[in-house]
Amino acid sequence: MKEIFLHVGAPLVGAGALQDALWHAASALPEHGVCYPLRNPHEHFAATMDLREMAWGGRRDPAWDGAWDRVAERVRDWDGRMAVFSHELLGGASKVQAERAVASLGPGRVHVVFTARDLARQLAADWQEQIKHQHTVTFDRFVDDLVTKGIEAPAPFGEMFWGLHDPVRVLETWGAVVPPEQVHVVTAPQGPAAGEVLWRRFAELVDIPPELCDIAAVRDEPVLGFVEAELLRLLNGQIGPSLGRRYEPLVRRHLANKVLSARPGKIEIVVPARHHAWLRDRSEELVEGLRAAGYHIVGDLDDLLPDLDERPVVDAVEPAAVTAAAIELMHMLLNDLAAARQRAQIAELKRELAQVRQQLSRVASTVSAKPSPLRRAAGRLGGGGRG
Repeated sequence: MKEIFLHVGAPLVGAGALQDALWHAASALPEHGVCYPLRNPHEHFAATMDLREMAWGGRRDPAWDGAWDRVAERVRDWDGRMAVFSHELLGGASKVQAERAVASLGPGRVHVVFTARDLARQLAADWQEQIKHQHTVTFDRFVDDLVTKGIEAPAPFGEMFWGLHDPVRVLETWGAVVPPEQVHVVTAPQGPAAGEVLWRRFAELVDIPPELCDIAAVRDEPVLGFVEAELLRLLNGQIGPSLGRRYEPLVRRHLANKVLSARPGKIEIVVPARHHAWLRDRSEELVEGLRAAGYHIVGDLDDLLPDLDERPVVDAVEPAAVTAAAIELMHMLLNDLAAARQRAQIAELKRELAQVRQQLSRVASTVSAKPSPLRRAAGRLGGGGRG
C-alpha cells in the first residue's frame, strides 16, 4: 500500500527548511519511489489555501482554485511506494477539510506529521513573525493575552497561535481522520544543530535518505533579536499601513529578513519570568496529552519542555538600544541607496554606450551599402568601354 505523508505544522518549526529540502531533492526522489507532487516551489501554499478556502492578506488569488485537487491527482496517479506533501497551515484545517484531504489522496495509507518544539521558543518566534506582518502588539501584551485568554486572545493572535502551534489541539482534529498510529510527532531539539537533527528525524520517518539534500544549503527562517523586533514594531506603527503590498518586498523580505536579522550580538527574545511557572505546567500538559493519545513520537518528548534556567531574560528593551539600532539601520540604508544609485548610473552609461554602438553600426551599414566615388567612376568608365 502506498504511504502518503502529510506534514501539517507547526509553523516556524523548520517547515520552510523541510519544504526547501524536499524541493531541492525533488528530481532525485522518484528514484527512491517518492513523489513530491509540486510543479513549482509555491504550489503547496496555493493548494493549502484552496483546501482551507482561505484568503491571505485580505485577498484570494483565483489561481488557487482547484490547486489542491491538482496536487491530490498527482499523488493518486503516482505508482511508487510513497508521496510527501508539506505545509504548516494545514494544521488549522477543520475536520471536514481534513476528511476531504485524506479522501482525495487515496488509495493509500495517509500519515499525518507534526513537527513540534517547546512553547517558549514558539511564543518568541511567533511574536516576531507577527511583527513581520505589520502588527504592532508588544511582546508583553502578546504573551499575556495568549497565557490568560488562550485561543480567545484578540484576533488574529489567539487562533493563529493556539490553532496552529498547539500539537494536542491540532492533532485532535487530524487524529479523528486517521488512526493514532499513523499520526507522528517529530520533536525539534534545542541547540544550534536543531535544524539538522529535525531534518534527519523527518527523513528517517518518511524513509528518505537524508543525504539526498544538503540541509545547510536550504534557507533557515531569519531570526530577529529583541531590539531589532522592537524597532520593526515601532516602524510598523509609523509606515506599515501606508506601504500596502510594497511592505512584503521592502520591509519583510529586505529590511527584516536581510538587514535586521544580520545584525551581530542580537538579544534573544525570551518569555517574561512571570510566566515561567505557567510555561512549565502547560508544557507538561502538552507532553502528557501527546503521550496519552498514543501517537508515534520521533525524537524525545522532553524536547518540548523549555529550558528556561539557561536563558537570560530581558524584560524590556532600552530606548537607547533601539535608537542606536535605528541610526545603524539608517546608515546601512543610505549605503544601500548610494550603491543602488551607482548601479543605476552604470546601467544608464551602459544603455548610452549600447545606443552609440547601434548608431555607429547603422552608419557603418549605410556607408558600406553606398558605392564610393572611386567605385562609381570606375563603373562609368567600365560601362563606356563596353558601349
